[in-house]
This record gives sequence, C-alpha cells and structure tokens, in this order.
Amino acid sequence: MSQPHVAVIGAGVVGLACATQLQLRGHPVTVIDPRPPGEHCSLGNAGCLSRASCVPLCLPGVWKKVPSYLLDQNGPLSIPPRYWARIAPWLWQFHRASAPSRVERTADALHALLTVTIDKWRPLAAHAGVPELIRQEGYAFAYESEAAFLGDARGRRLREARGVKIEVLTGGAVREFEPALSPSITHLVWLPEQGHVPNPLRLSQALAARLQAGGAQLLAAKARGFQLGDSRVRAVQTDAGPVECDAVVLAAGAHSAPLAAQLGSRVPLETERGYHVMLESPTVVPRIPVMSGEGKWFATPMEQGLRIAGTVELAGLDAEPDYARADALLEAGKRFLPGLAHGKVTKWMGHRPSLPDALPVIGPAPTIPNAFFAFGHGHVGLTGAPATAEIVADLVAGARPFIDLSPYAPNRF
Repeated sequence: MSQPHVAVIGAGVVGLACATQLQLRGHPVTVIDPRPPGEHCSLGNAGCLSRASCVPLCLPGVWKKVPSYLLDQNGPLSIPPRYWARIAPWLWQFHRASAPSRVERTADALHALLTVTIDKWRPLAAHAGVPELIRQEGYAFAYESEAAFLGDARGRRLREARGVKIEVLTGGAVREFEPALSPSITHLVWLPEQGHVPNPLRLSQALAARLQAGGAQLLAAKARGFQLGDSRVRAVQTDAGPVECDAVVLAAGAHSAPLAAQLGSRVPLETERGYHVMLESPTVVPRIPVMSGEGKWFATPMEQGLRIAGTVELAGLDAEPDYARADALLEAGKRFLPGLAHGKVTKWMGHRPSLPDALPVIGPAPTIPNAFFAFGHGHVGLTGAPATAEIVADLVAGARPFIDLSPYAPNRF
C-alpha cells in the first residue's frame, strides 16, 4: 500500500526538512514555493544551531529597553512610525507573554524543541550529502561593559536551569580565547555545546537536490488556497493549477498567516525583518560565531567569508529594505573586529516569521485533520527545523511526537 502524497507549502529550511523526513518515510512529496529552495529567510540567517536559544525575546523588563532601542537609529530594534498602529496588538501580546511564569513555560518549550538540533540535523545533512555543514564548535556572547553582561543575567539563568553549559571569561582570557576581538570586550560568555552551519543556503539546496533525486516534485508556484471536501484538504490551489494531495504541511514562514486562516486558524504572525552584510575575503574572522551582547547581532565565519547578521525591524512584508541598518552592522563589526578589511560586500534583508510569545506553530490544524502547521520559528528556524520535521512526519503518520505539542498549538492565542 502506497503512502499518502503530501504537499509541503514552503521551500525554506523548515519546509525542506519536513519534506525530507516525509520522503525518508516513504511519502511522495510535492514542495510548493514561488522562489528557489532556501532563498527566503533561510538564505541569510546567522547560521547558528542554537541549542541554547530557550530564552524568548519577551523577557520581563524588556519594555524598559524599548525606548532607548527606538531612539538609536542603529540599535537592535526599529519600528517605523507608519507601522506603530499596525504592530500595536502584536506588541501587546508580546508584553503579556513577558510575565515571569509564562517566560518559564516558554523556555521549557523552546528547550524541548531546540536542544536536539545537532543530533537531528546530522542524519539529515548526511542524507543530503553535506555532513560537513553541521559543526559543533560553540559560539560566544561578547560584552563591552559589565553593565551589559549583568543585564543578560536572566537569560543565563534560564539557560543554566535547563542544563546549557556556559563558561564566562574576563580580562586577558578573552583575548587568549579569541584574539580577533576588540580590547574593549570585558566579558565573553562561551557556550561550547552550540553549533553552526557555515553555508545555510548550500544546506537547503542540498536537501532540495536530494528530494528531487528521490522523486519529489519542486513546483515553482505560489499557493493561493485549498480545495476542501468532507473537512479535508483535497488539493492545494496554486497559480500553476491545483496540486492534489492526501495531506498538506504549511511551512511558508512569514507568508503562512493567510493560508492558515483558510484552514481555520487565525494566528498573530508578524515578520521580524533581519539584515546581514556578507564580506568576501575578510582579513579578520573569529574562529566561531560571536554575538555582540549590546547590539544583539552575530559575526559568523562562513564558507563565502564573514557574515554579520542580526537586528529586528518591525515594518511588515511589503516595505522596502532599509539598508542603512545593514551599513550600521558593517560599521559595528569593524569596531568589534579591529583591523577588519574585506572585498565585495553583499547586503541582504529577510523576513523572520515570528509569534508574540516566541514559540512557533507546530501541529494539526484544529478543524482540518489532514493539514499540519510548521511555521513561526522566528530567530530559530534553522535550529528548530529538524525536530519540527520529525514531529510533522509523526503527525502525518498518526504517531505520537517526541514532545508535547500543546505549547505550539495554533489556537493558543
């Protein structure tokens, strides 16, 4: 008996991981996306496999920092005035999610999903023929003042309470550990268990190529809606015609909300626009990814050079990129890594799909038994992809996933 045919909407790293896991279990798969595999948000992230990302952005007291962030045009958060009214309801839910008891539950849920990332990525990357892209060399947070270091104490406590290994270096030990860093760095927090991917796009492309080699169809089309019958999805409507299927996985990242609404779930999905600069032939490169404790951006060694990536801009899906934010990342990186020179600079902006409580939506659509959601991973799409893929494949098969899915339910809002 043949396995059900599954349509996966979204060819980002989450959708590709889901499609790969489904194909490994014998399902015929069609992946639907108007753009080539991995060329949305998955292309430009900082490349981190962060088992330690159990700390949500919506921490208690974060509101006290927002005014200073907004007043700094190069700060870690930007919201254009024209978008304030639109984003206000999402920000209110973000504020509610910062209650201490909720933060603890969110940290537990993030930890359960993310702590297995490297163990679950390794077999998928090996299956795609790129095992070398999964590295586990740790990463570090670098602070330029004791005040900034102490300001992140809550995050360290949340991580340590969930078993994340942390080492704190100060003074000369910082330079001994990472000579590339500025002498202005006073504290370095090293997390040795973390990993990174030195070419996220190549990982996505390898997954896509392996899917096609296994018989999957990659359809370059935009999903518009669904044909329903007897409360089940019978086909995905695309601008290239209908794609008949026995089940559907919605993994369209920041573009998922309208399709989720058609499946009966209205979720407060927002895009956190992030930026990067990619530097060819850099003269100074840290040996592992390093994040600025003040600026909340990463400098990551990549196969193509050095990537400086981060910041949050809440401005919607349609606004033009503000590449002044990318320019600011480059200037900050040069202060962070003295003597940094480089060749060609490439600038990029992408849309992180984010929910106000910092948790993704993973699980079945409440009223459509053969539709499954896998979106809203925010800053941890690359990290959360392999666990999400295993969960989705279990759900399609009617099996019990390895973690409790109630924290990620689409009807939690």
